[in-house]
Amino acid sequence: MTKDHCDEILFHTPGRHAEAYPYKILVAGRTHFTENDGLVTRRFHHHTLILTMSGRGLIEIAGQRFAAGAGSVVWLDTAMQYAHGCHAEADHWHYFWMSIDGHGLDAVFAFLRVGQSPVFSGSNTAESLFEQAIGTLGHRSQTTDALSSAIVGQLIALLVAERGEQEEDSSERIQRLMRALRADIARNWQIEDMADISSLSASQLHRQFRQKTGTTPMDWMRHERMNLAKRLLTSSDAKISAVALSSGYADPYHFSRDFHRISGQSPSEFRRARGQ
Repeated sequence: MTKDHCDEILFHTPGRHAEAYPYKILVAGRTHFTENDGLVTRRFHHHTLILTMSGRGLIEIAGQRFAAGAGSVVWLDTAMQYAHGCHAEADHWHYFWMSIDGHGLDAVFAFLRVGQSPVFSGSNTAESLFEQAIGTLGHRSQTTDALSSAIVGQLIALLVAERGEQEEDSSERIQRLMRALRADIARNWQIEDMADISSLSASQLHRQFRQKTGTTPMDWMRHERMNLAKRLLTSSDAKISAVALSSGYADPYHFSRDFHRISGQSPSEFRRARGQ
C-alpha cells in the first residue's frame, strides 16, 4: 500500500479568544488519492468533514463500506477506527477536508445517526464553505477563529437540515404505517403491502422501522395483535377461535402458540386468571 498524496495541509492553533466561539477548525487541507494508493487506515480524535471534489472515494467503518461521490460530504468521528481511499470503480479521489472541534458535535453526530450513515448529499453551498475554510486557514488573521467557527456552524446547519428533514419524513411514514396496521389489524399483511403504504423499499422499511421502534414491522404487529386479543379475552365471552380471527389469525393453533410465547400463558389460562 502506498502513501496517500496530500496536496496541502493547513494547521491552525486557536488564538487566546477562540473559546469565545462555539466551533474550531484544527486542521484542513486538500488530498488526492489514486487507484494505486489502496485503503489507508487512520485513527485520530476529532470530527472530520470531507467534501469530494472529483472522482469517487471509499470509506470503511466497522466493516461497512460507503461510497463518496462528487459533491458529497462525509462526516467521520476519527476516534473510531476507519479506512479510506479511492473507490475501486474510480481512478482518483480528490477532496477537501477539515478536522473540527466544538460544543455539541457528539450529540448532533448521534442525532443524525452519522455512525450508521456518514455520507450526505452535499450542495454548492457546502463546496463554497470548504473553499472558504481553506482560504481562511491559508491567510491567518485576527478574524480566523471567528470565521472558522462561522464556517463550521453553517456546515453543521446544512447537514442537520438535510438529515433532519429526512428524519422527520421517515418518522411520518412509519407513523402512517402504524395507523394503517392498527386500523386493519386482522388483515393478512405482507411486507410488500407495508412498504407500499410507507413509500419505502422493503429494506428501507425494516431499517427505519427498527430505528424508530427497536423491532421489525412484523414483530410490532404481532404484539399489537396480542394486545387486542387480551382486550377481547377479558371484555367478552367470545370463543378463542373468534378472538383469534379478530386478531388476524385464521388458524387458532398459531394464535395460541404466539399468545403463549408472548404472554407466557395460553389464551384460556389468561382469561381464567382474570376471572372470565
